[in-house]
Parts: sequence; structure tokens; C-alpha cells
Amino acid sequence: MIDSNQFIKEIKNRDPKLGLLLETWFDSWNTSLNHLGMSATGLHQPPHPIAGVNVAAGSDHVHVTLTDASAVKKNIQYFVEYSVNDPTFAQPHVQDLGASRGHVFPLPAKDGLGAPINYYFRAYSQYAGSDPQSKHAYWGTLGAPTAVTLTGSSQLTLLPSTGSGTGRSDGTQGGSGIGSVLTRPPVQPKQWPLPKVT
Repeated sequence: MIDSNQFIKEIKNRDPKLGLLLETWFDSWNTSLNHLGMSATGLHQPPHPIAGVNVAAGSDHVHVTLTDASAVKKNIQYFVEYSVNDPTFAQPHVQDLGASRGHVFPLPAKDGLGAPINYYFRAYSQYAGSDPQSKHAYWGTLGAPTAVTLTGSSQLTLLPSTGSGTGRSDGTQGGSGIGSVLTRPPVQPKQWPLPKVT
């Protein structure tokens, strides 16, 4: 939010019409940024941590809901991440729920070879102009998330995650939401060193 009161008074004393125009413009600008979850003077404060993640598993679907009774603005975005057979969330799949606090995930019960899959779930929220929450809510606990298995017969080996937003494109920067940096540079192909001439 831009605090314009100090210099608007001075401008109004010299030129009342210009002062009124600038005051209206600043009010409109601040209102627009507030509705978008942004700030003109830096990062917006991230939302309060959500209270919990609830999971119900079926044969080939998982229903996830989020508990969040904290004060929120209408531009809040919720994210659910699920990790395949890895409770450390080293390369989680990210699902942007937008304003919704619930989603039904169609997921395979087994990998392509027929082995059962353990899924782990966590969630967080973010405003467009803020960093993501630093604290995530887990199905289970941070150190020991609860594994979710499905009872169906569907088989699919999921592709590796590619992340979200401005996070790394190899999916290894979970918890990024829409990003914690404004711009991610293009990912360059690996360049092998030239052979040494002897």
C-alpha cells in the first residue's frame, strides 16, 4: 500500500483539483492491489498457515480437504502436493486448487509393474504477491506423514513432477506454489566441458 497522505495535503493546498485527482488515483491503485493480494511497496504478507489436511482414500480416487479457519483475503490460493512413495517430498506433484479447499484426485492404485503406491499429502496457501507459506500442513505430521494407499486395480507409473510457478522445472523445489521469485531464467541445457588439447 502506498501512503500518499503526506504529500497529497501539500499538493491539495497548491492545486486542489490535481490533489483530488492524485488522491483518487492512489486510492484506486491501493484498492486494486489489495484485491489482487499484492503490494506496491514490496511483498505481501503470506497467509496464516492452514490448520490441517484431511484425506479420504477409495479405490482409485483420493478426496483431500483443507481446514483453514484463519482470516483470509478473497485472493487466496491453496496448493496440495502429493508425493509418490517418498515421505520427504523430494519431487512432489503440485495441484493448484485456486480458492477451493477441497479436491478429488483420480490416482492410480499401482505403478506400471503392479506394485501398490504409497501417497503422501501436504498443503499450503499463497497470495499472488506473497511468498508461499513457510509452514506446510501434512496428512500426518511433518516428520512422519501418513501413507495413503488405494484399493483399486488401476496401474500407471506417474511421470516425474515438473514443479510449479517459478520453482525449478525439475520438480525438486516443492512448496513453491506460484513461486518465491518474480522471474525464473530459462533453463539452459547442460554443457559438457570441451576436451583438453594436449
